[in-house]
Amino acid sequence: MKNFFKYLAVASITATAVFVACTVFYGSNDLAPDEDGSTLAAKLAKVNAHIKGEYLYDDYDRKAMDEAAVKAYVDALDEPYTHYYDSDEFESYLGEVEDSYVGIGIVISVDEEEDKIVIIAPTEDSPAREAGLLPGDYILAVDGTEYTGDEMDACVSSIRSGKAGTKVKLKTERDGKIMETEIERREISAHSVRSEMVTDNIGYMRLSEFNTGNDGSDEDTYKEFVSNIEELEEKGMEKLILDLRDNPGGVLSVVVKIADYILPEGIVTYTETKTGKRTDYSSDSAELDIPIVVLINGNSASAAEILTGSLKDYDRAEVVGTTSYGKGIVQTVYPFSDGSGMSMTIAKYYTPKGVCIHGIGIEPDHTVELPEKYKDSYVTEIPRDEDTQYKKALELLSKE
Repeated sequence: MKNFFKYLAVASITATAVFVACTVFYGSNDLAPDEDGSTLAAKLAKVNAHIKGEYLYDDYDRKAMDEAAVKAYVDALDEPYTHYYDSDEFESYLGEVEDSYVGIGIVISVDEEEDKIVIIAPTEDSPAREAGLLPGDYILAVDGTEYTGDEMDACVSSIRSGKAGTKVKLKTERDGKIMETEIERREISAHSVRSEMVTDNIGYMRLSEFNTGNDGSDEDTYKEFVSNIEELEEKGMEKLILDLRDNPGGVLSVVVKIADYILPEGIVTYTETKTGKRTDYSSDSAELDIPIVVLINGNSASAAEILTGSLKDYDRAEVVGTTSYGKGIVQTVYPFSDGSGMSMTIAKYYTPKGVCIHGIGIEPDHTVELPEKYKDSYVTEIPRDEDTQYKKALELLSKE
C-alpha cells in the first residue's frame, strides 16, 4: 500500500494522562518579558485591552478567539504529533482509541505534500467500508464544508458530530475523480482482533489496532487477543501467523501487555525523554512458546512496531512483508479542566536491543511484495491465494 502520510490520526502511543488546569495569559499592559524572555502574556493583555476599548464591533466571540490563540501557539511547534484540541475535538480524539464510538469507521491522516486529508483505511465492517471508501481517498469536504490538511481535527469532529442514525455527506477524491457519498453514522464496535485456524495446527490472527476499552466496557485489544489465543489453542494451534499489516498503532499499555503475553522475561520496550529519563516496560517469565511469523507493511506503525521489534529482538518471530512505517516517538495526553486537551511528543521509544526506529522502520527478515494490482488495497480485501506475504508466512511455518 502506498505510504500516503507523514503522521497518523490515531496512531500515537498514549503513555499517560496528566490533569492540569487550563491557563489563559493575561498580564500587565507593558511588554516586559516573562522568565524565559517571552512577551506573550503582556502582548496578549495589550491586544485584549485594545479590542475591548477600541474595536468597532461588539459581536466577537472571545472564547473562540482564546481557543484559536492556543491552537495557533501549539501548532507553531510544527511537529506533526503535537496538537491542541478544543473540547469537541478532544472528545473525538479520545474516542478514537476506544473500542466503540459513533462515526463512520475510518482511520485518517494528512498528505502534507498535497495538504489534504487522506483515508488510511476504513475499519472492518464499517459504514465507510460498505460505502466503498478506499485507502488513499482524499476527504475534501464534509456536509459542504471544505477542509485542508491542517484542519484534520475539525474534519474529524464534523464527521463524528451526529448521533447514530444520522447521515454525513463526504466529498472525496480518488485518482483525480471527485465523488460525493452519503454515509449513515452508527455505533462502531471496533473489534480489533480476528482469528481462525488455517491448517490443522497453524492459527492466523489479525490485529487491526491497539485499543483501550471505552467507558462502561472492559473490552480492549488485549482481552480480545487473549480470548482469541485461547480459542485457537483449543482448536489445536501450535504455530501462529500474526498479521499487523495496516495497523496504525494505538495505546502503549495495551501493546506492552500483548508483548508480555508472548515474550519471556525481559524488556519489551523502553522510552527516553530529552533529559535522559528512561522508563522500562517489561514482561514476566510466562510466555507463548510457539513458532510465530509476523506480517508487516509500510502502514504498520507505532505500537505495531513495538510488538514487531520486541518479537524480532528476542528471536521469537520471523518477520515477513515490507519495511514498517517508522514511528518511534511517544505522545502523552493532557486533559484540561474545560474539556479541551492536547497531545504532545515527550519521548523516543526503543526496541529491547536499543534501536529507535523513528524515520527508519523495521526491516522484515523476508521482504515480500504484494502483486502490483493489490499495491493500494486494504490487506483484508486480498484473496488468500494471491496474498504473497501471507503465503510466505504459511510456507515458513509449514517447514517448522
